[in-house]
Amino acid sequence: MKPLIAAAAAFVLAAAAAIVLLLGRHGETGPDAFAGTYPLVTAAPTGVPALTWRPTGTLAGPLPAFPGAGSKVTGRIVNRNAGLSFARLAPPWRAKRTGGSSSGLEIDSKTKDYKHFWYASVSVEPLDPKLDVPGAQRLRAAAELTGQAFVRQLYSDDGKRKDLAGAALTVDRHPGWVSAFRMTHTTDLDRVENNQTEVVVAVDTGRRLPAIVEITIPGNQVRLLPDITHVVRSLRVVR
Repeated sequence: MKPLIAAAAAFVLAAAAAIVLLLGRHGETGPDAFAGTYPLVTAAPTGVPALTWRPTGTLAGPLPAFPGAGSKVTGRIVNRNAGLSFARLAPPWRAKRTGGSSSGLEIDSKTKDYKHFWYASVSVEPLDPKLDVPGAQRLRAAAELTGQAFVRQLYSDDGKRKDLAGAALTVDRHPGWVSAFRMTHTTDLDRVENNQTEVVVAVDTGRRLPAIVEITIPGNQVRLLPDITHVVRSLRVVR
């Protein structure tokens, strides 16, 4: 039985790779002529419901520039594990205390009760290997699956999504993909943080895994939205 299952899995993955390669020849922007024809590609840790991914029929386009001055830039943060450097933003942003291969910035409300708490974050790290989908659409899948994981963690079935961006981009002459959306809670509407803007950038830095930049801005802190533009435009690939 196991050889038959393995053979079936290999066939599905081979079919998915062939279709994704064919899609890559038609470009990565605009309507997807092959929408609905893809086998589902799944990636999930053992014992966790699988995340599923396939190209959507319509892309939201390039990341918009969020108007406003934004925070001052005081330097750079280098993450050699991910292969990226990015802008260090002035207070109230502070360095995120992380372990392992992640680095970033964060601000919170300092009010810890559920109703009044809010949190803004910039995180840079290598892609979670469980979300790696090899093939011509690898970066797109990486960005979209990372965003999907964010939604599952914080929103479950409670939330309305508005797509803001979905497009290929270039980061320091390296290929990348940006996925951005706004999630709004459909319950707990009395919370100060009842929606969040989420931006995910996947970058091929030449390392084994793409780098992931994840930026989250709560809806009650619109003054921080221009910092998304600061950070994305500041990205540089490092050795």
